[in-house]
Order: sequence, then structure tokens, then C-alpha cells
Amino acid sequence: MRIVIIGNGVAGMEAALAVREREPSWEISLISEESDHFFSRTALMWVFSGQMSHRDIEPLERDAYTRLGFRRVRARATCIDTAKRLVSLAGGLDPVPYDRLLIASGSRPRSGPWPGSDARGVGHFVTLQDLAWYEDEVHGGSSRAGGPPRPDAHLPVSASDSPYRFREVAAERRGRLARQPAIIGGGLIGIEAVEVAVTAGLRPRFFIREEWFWPIALDPRESQWIADRMSHHGVDVHLEHEVEMLEADSDGNVTAVRTNEGRYEADCVVIAIGVMPNTSWLAGSAIELDERGGGVVVDESLKTSAADVFAAGDCASVRWFDGTRRPEQLWYTARDQGRVAGRRLLGDSPRYERGAWYNSAKLMDIEYTTAGLVNWNLDGEKSWFFEERGTVRSTTRVVVQQDRVVGFNMLGRRWDHSVLIRWIEEQRSLDWVLAHLNDAAFDTELVPPLRISGA
Repeated sequence: MRIVIIGNGVAGMEAALAVREREPSWEISLISEESDHFFSRTALMWVFSGQMSHRDIEPLERDAYTRLGFRRVRARATCIDTAKRLVSLAGGLDPVPYDRLLIASGSRPRSGPWPGSDARGVGHFVTLQDLAWYEDEVHGGSSRAGGPPRPDAHLPVSASDSPYRFREVAAERRGRLARQPAIIGGGLIGIEAVEVAVTAGLRPRFFIREEWFWPIALDPRESQWIADRMSHHGVDVHLEHEVEMLEADSDGNVTAVRTNEGRYEADCVVIAIGVMPNTSWLAGSAIELDERGGGVVVDESLKTSAADVFAAGDCASVRWFDGTRRPEQLWYTARDQGRVAGRRLLGDSPRYERGAWYNSAKLMDIEYTTAGLVNWNLDGEKSWFFEERGTVRSTTRVVVQQDRVVGFNMLGRRWDHSVLIRWIEEQRSLDWVLAHLNDAAFDTELVPPLRISGA
């Protein structure tokens, strides 16, 4: 059996590992353009800040492909011929035949729609190549963080439309490092790009077009709490700023961000306005794509519209609890989908049972945990909110619908999301949850327990 997996991220690797565990003799090919090794995308910021090396963020040993008998194809997939069961590759390489195929091609950063978005010194912070570019702009060389001068620089430069292409570095043309970075877009990737600039001793500008930071995940009170911390660390937060253009000098290097509120000098711009499924290369194929977001349409078993072709991870458009279809663009969901896809490649018949949503992150120096349905504006939804001001500063928001807790948004403390999810599944009441809240605490033993006044 010939198994082909397009994508070298967590979804693709989990599927490959699941297949190999049960079928030691099957041929497994992994096609990916981005990197030689599987790495944790969520850890790019720790490489930039010098806390980890490139090798530190690789979950598997570098001999894993050889040891597990994976065929590694370092190339860009360009189309799928579902009739002949062939994956075509860029660069004149021979097509790869398959018996069963998994599309796990992930996400690509959303390009800036403004004039000047293609100026030198403008980039993203999503791929390994983005990390190299951003490090070069700010630090003058990605080797500072323990990696090679350029990850896999021996490979030819990718096509201009590839998310994995290397960008020209404005700092090299100017003869000086970036000292006035600007980040556009208020989400997790944006705040990561801001934070690593702060760790480099810079005062970045953060442009957000909405009324508050990250409205898809936070309410105004929580957002203001985060914005205050960013300002404390030297970040200039610009809310309700609609970018109109990026200015560049005669040599093509970015010089300023122009918004509806004025002109702001910048010598490095990170565009962080979201990601989209990396599926444009499938246009015109027999694989059905979601018209709204471009994700690969899959059923509950992650099967696509083509025989023996499955999709998982950021590129897969799955059915959500409210009946809508869209990708789930999180490390955890990609991991879970990859495990289901692996069993499908083996011939099993599992279903992807989407459980309660959860995520955790660190926003600057603030712990963030969310679980369940938050900011969905559900019928009859009510929110209970408490702000802690003492030895520990935190906010706690519990969302209630029809007298049962359906969601949590927590800032400033660490929480065990598995406990929070269990309470949601058990349909606990607000009073019960508040009485047992510290049972979900995940702080160190020296952190005092949360004491909620009036609860």
C-alpha cells in the first residue's frame, strides 16, 4: 500500500506515525516544501527570542524519517490527478503515485491588501522562512538563535507565490538593523510578533483596526487588560487604525505605515491579519474546496470528494457545532484530526468527533486559557466576570446558557483546560463551578488560590 501525505506538520506527522505503528511494510511518503524536519510552529517565537534553538522545537529526533522508513520528498505539490492517482511536483520532479492520500498542507499567511505590501522589509510570522526573515531584519542573522544561517538554504528559492519563499531583507540593503518595527493585525500571531520585538529591546507599533484587541476571543474588558500590559512593556497600541498603504523609499525598502489616523515611520512591518488554508494549488482539481474559506471540504470521517483522499489540519473545512463549515486552525485540533486521518488511511472507519473548543497561550506575561463557547453570542447567553486585583492579577469570565456553564475565558492565572471541559460536558451550574473553581487551578504551589468575593 502506497500512502502519500502532503504536509510535514503535526496533522501529517500524526497520521504517518499512526500508519507506521500498525503497518511496518507500507510505503509512506511525506511531501513538504517548508522544512526538512517536523517542528512545532507555535514555538517560533521562542527561537526568535533566543530561548530555544531550531533543533529544540523539533518534537522528533532528526533520524526519525530514516528510522521509521518514511520517504521524505522535499518539494512543492502543484496538483492532484485523482483519476491517475498522482501528485505532481514543482521543479520538474517525477509525480508521486498513491493508493491513499492525505492532504495536510496547513495554512498560509493572509497577504496584505494595501499598496506597498510587497515592499522589502514586509513579511509575516507563520513559517520557518518567515522566522529567518524576521530574525535577519532585527538581529542581523538567524544563526544567532542556534540554527543555520538560513534554514535549508541549499534548496532553490521557491516560487514567488509560495508561503515558504525566502524574502529579501531590508536591513541588508539599508546597512542597519530594523529599529522601528510595526505589526498589523490583532490576533495571536500579531502579539507574538510584538512580543519578540520587545524581547529585542524595541518599541513596536501595533496597529489594530477593531475597537479592541482580538475581539474574536476577548471582550472589551479583557482586551483593555492586555493592552495595558502591552503598553507597560513599551508597545504603542493603535486601536481603530485602518491601514491605507505601506510607503517605501526609492530602493524599495518599507519606510512607513499610513493609516486613517496618520503616518507612522517603520523600517520593518509584520502583516498578521490571519491565515488561510494553503489550498490554492488545488484549484481546478477534483477536490472540492469550501467556497467561503478555501478549505478542503471533508465529511465526519475527514474524507474528501475524491476516492481514497482525505484531509486534516488547518486546510480541512470541517462541520462546526452551529452547522457552519470552516477550518479549525489550532495545533491541538490538527493533532487530533491527524490521528483520525491516520486510521482512515489504514482502512478503519473512525469519525472526527469535535469536542469542546480549547486553547492556551501566553500573551506577553499573561497566561491565557479558554474552553468551550466564548464570544459566540448564543441565545440567552450571560457572562459572569470577576477581576482579581491583589498579589495576583487576573480576570475570570464564565459564559452561561440556560443555567449551565458553556465556556470559560481566563487571563492571568494558569488553568487545567481538561477540568474546565469536563465541567462543560457535565453541564454544571455557575454556582457549582464557582464553588469548585480552584480544583482546575494549574498554578505552582506558591501561587495563592483565587478568592472570588461574593461567590
